[in-house]
Amino acid sequence: MLKNLTAILRPARAFLLGLAALTLAACDGMPITGPAAAVDPNQPITVALMVPRGSGEAANEDLANALVNAARMAQSDLGGSMIDLRIYNTAADPNIAAAEATRAISEGAQIILGPLYSTVTPAVAAVAAQNNIQVISFSNNSAIAGGNIFILGTTFEDVATRLYGYSVAQGKANVGVVYQDGIEGESALTAAQVAARAVGANLAGSASYPLNMQGLSEAAPTVAAAMKANAVQTILFTDTPTRGLPFIMAALGSEGITPRNTQFMGLTRWDASTELLQQPSAQGALFAVPDPSLGAQFTGRYIAQFGTEPHNLAPLAYDAVAAVGAMIKAARAEGATDTFSAARITNPAGFVGVNGIFRFTPNGLNQRGLAILEVEDGTAIVIEPAPRNFGGVGF
Repeated sequence: MLKNLTAILRPARAFLLGLAALTLAACDGMPITGPAAAVDPNQPITVALMVPRGSGEAANEDLANALVNAARMAQSDLGGSMIDLRIYNTAADPNIAAAEATRAISEGAQIILGPLYSTVTPAVAAVAAQNNIQVISFSNNSAIAGGNIFILGTTFEDVATRLYGYSVAQGKANVGVVYQDGIEGESALTAAQVAARAVGANLAGSASYPLNMQGLSEAAPTVAAAMKANAVQTILFTDTPTRGLPFIMAALGSEGITPRNTQFMGLTRWDASTELLQQPSAQGALFAVPDPSLGAQFTGRYIAQFGTEPHNLAPLAYDAVAAVGAMIKAARAEGATDTFSAARITNPAGFVGVNGIFRFTPNGLNQRGLAILEVEDGTAIVIEPAPRNFGGVGF
């Protein structure tokens, strides 16, 4: 299997925003600053949705369409008249995005949903901040969170917290992390360190490996030795199924570290790869995802309405619109005009979207209710459901 590694390794494309697509750098985020503009919740509220159309890349166009479709679904579920949803195309370019944000605000936008990429979001947020307008970005890059930016993408830290919390609950508090060389791996390591502290785990060992066949093979004994020397009970792997993950797990097996004697966990979505789920070294391993049953319901509704499966990031747009609707209803019930204030956005009770519960934290990050899945005979089975409120481990 190792001989195939060089052929499949490739840099992460900018349009991939899942757990391994964008990097984390500052898990603590920036403090929220500045008031939000007053918004009358009894009038239709103009909401700007910024999507990556116009970049010339087919993947961005497909993703943009999926985000718009999902947002329209949420708007319909709210009754249709509560918000005036308007679409703005960023072309995945900061300068174009800033100009579109200026246009959106001039056309009455009172909150901005999106954009997708962490390289584009700050340009939009800078324009929005001049008008005391909040931005709910679809990015998962913790480095940009804070100020008037709230990120909605699932973060490495959130997933690691859920997995390490489960490990501690199972009596395996001595944890480790095995990560790939490079900025993504380093960011994932930082997230694992934060998560371990949050749940009372002891991050006893960490080791990295290069993303090439020879380097990975040479690194495996050193990685294995580090885990054994520190009596690590649970290893969190940060890499993705399409890069070094299958190979480092197999290589560690040759060094005597297998799921039979060490709990394997994955920071990324392993269910994206049928091949990985069938790999012997993955059997018994765990990973965390938003509520699969709710996700299946959304997928079914989306297919029925649009005739195609949704992009895996489409739920972010639905959830953003759902959160906006919830804030409008709350402000309307209270007779208040602080509809999109930081206090409302960071309501500890959170919101409910098509993937389950989520909430924003005071530093602009987010937390989601995640289910724990176990790999078994080529499939992924839920062994601990996603929580339905924020009282569980990791929250």
